[in-house]
Amino acid sequence: MFRRKTFFGIALVALFALCAAPVQAAEKFLDSKDAKEKDEPTKFLNDYDKLAKGKDADWVYFPGGSLKSYKTVSVREFDSNGKGRESRDAAREGKDYMEQWLDKQGYRVVKSGGDLIVEGNVFNAWEPHGAARYWGGWMANPGVGLEVLVKDSKGNVVAEVRHKAKGSTVRDAVENGLEEVAKAINSGR
Repeated sequence: MFRRKTFFGIALVALFALCAAPVQAAEKFLDSKDAKEKDEPTKFLNDYDKLAKGKDADWVYFPGGSLKSYKTVSVREFDSNGKGRESRDAAREGKDYMEQWLDKQGYRVVKSGGDLIVEGNVFNAWEPHGAARYWGGWMANPGVGLEVLVKDSKGNVVAEVRHKAKGSTVRDAVENGLEEVAKAINSGR
């Protein structure tokens, strides 16, 4: 009787180990389903191959680790390489929301000459219309895909973040997404 229970326990642990192995292997962006989306360009960040699953934001890369030693930040106007009016409109909201959320994370926002320079890109934005909006529930909420490149004052890349967010409007989705991006920048994960 004892041997059966022991064997069953060992078999169960082995099964969990086998099931967990593919999950660990899919922690890189290029191996994920996000990287295979046809309508989401991957042309803004330098190192898509180094993006890993993040804690606050979806995908992050911090070549030198934490950014806590930096105190001031300058944010540039966001670009958009996504298609359509929604992406361009969402990009217009990026700078203000990024400044707001970095300030709340404890960085001092300056017009120019910051310890960190933040550049952003909207790679996708969507606003469901008609019946999809009415019948789709939460899944039909507007959303946005954001990419943020953070450089030090010498121009060296110190962080890359890619994140998707939803909200009640595209503008709300930009704010929600950049809140998570700012948390990721502050925590360095």
